[in-house]
Amino acid sequence: MRRALGLILLALGVFAVAGAALLPTYVYPKLAKVPLDQDSTSVLEGTASKVLAVTDKGAGPVTEIRENAKLTATARVQANFAPPEMHADTDYAVWLLAVQVKDDADGTVLSASKRQVCFNRRTSEGYDSRGGSDPNCTKESSYVTELKNKADKDGEKPPEKNDYKAQLGLNFKFPFGTEQKDYQVYDDNTGKPVTARYTGTEEVNGIETYKFVQNIPDTRLETKSVPGSLVGATESSVDADLYYRGVNTMWVEPVTGVEVKQQQQQHQELRPATGNPTVVFDGTLAYNGKTIAQMVDQIDANKGKLEFLSSTGPLWLGIGGGVSIVVAIYLLVRRRPAAPPAPPQRRHRVPVGADR
Repeated sequence: MRRALGLILLALGVFAVAGAALLPTYVYPKLAKVPLDQDSTSVLEGTASKVLAVTDKGAGPVTEIRENAKLTATARVQANFAPPEMHADTDYAVWLLAVQVKDDADGTVLSASKRQVCFNRRTSEGYDSRGGSDPNCTKESSYVTELKNKADKDGEKPPEKNDYKAQLGLNFKFPFGTEQKDYQVYDDNTGKPVTARYTGTEEVNGIETYKFVQNIPDTRLETKSVPGSLVGATESSVDADLYYRGVNTMWVEPVTGVEVKQQQQQHQELRPATGNPTVVFDGTLAYNGKTIAQMVDQIDANKGKLEFLSSTGPLWLGIGGGVSIVVAIYLLVRRRPAAPPAPPQRRHRVPVGADR
């Protein structure tokens, strides 16, 4: 009985130790991936001391600088490919991000952008088509949509053009198992990765987060043709360089890599060769309460599973398996105590002459 119990404990112990090794090295990497069928919406709200608005009420476009405007930015992320093109085991996903900023006062669309990214499902790194080999990520998988300044015909929307290019750095989220270190995060405005520096920990809605701050220096984005009146010039139309600087702050839950909270401070101004620089945007937008609550729900649904696979599960399986193996070895090698010697048999003497 003892030998059978020892063999059972030994088998269970070996299985548990093997599980402790496999959970973080094999199972966790298989499951710690962003979904292929993503469809989510985030909302940022805030105010701008100055913002450029272009409206058209039938008499042609009118450009104006609005002050102290309350703004809402809606960002929708959708998976562009679905299985079987993007099969479940692939390490890459293709997501499409569309952002629209409106003035709350009258619903005027102040800006709109769209970009598609093929990125690593574990690390969130944008795919570099120059050195990659994944068949699901090609040169055409990642692009930024550019809008022309003017429509081809009156009353029509400006045509769109896709600029196919890699978008390096982190996209959409931080990696699973985010560390207390600096990361390169893709910046939509400059179109390149910018360092997001780790600045410490902070609690957001009861969630312990790592805080990262991304400082974008004064950067020339493009040259635009704008009404001369906008920059204090007498000509009807002049060329002006658009400059941008900003501070992006991200509060990240480290186990899942989800950005619980995000804040964007931006400043943009037009600088003509002649005339006055004109601020066309100066404001701050941040996740609203509903979006933060959605992020917290997402973390609550996944954090425990990821922690079990990467840390708590291996720890308890390792301890339990080790104890089982020690007990099993003790039971298998322990000798049974020797049986006590049998008492000597008493011999009965028969008196001499007695009948036998």
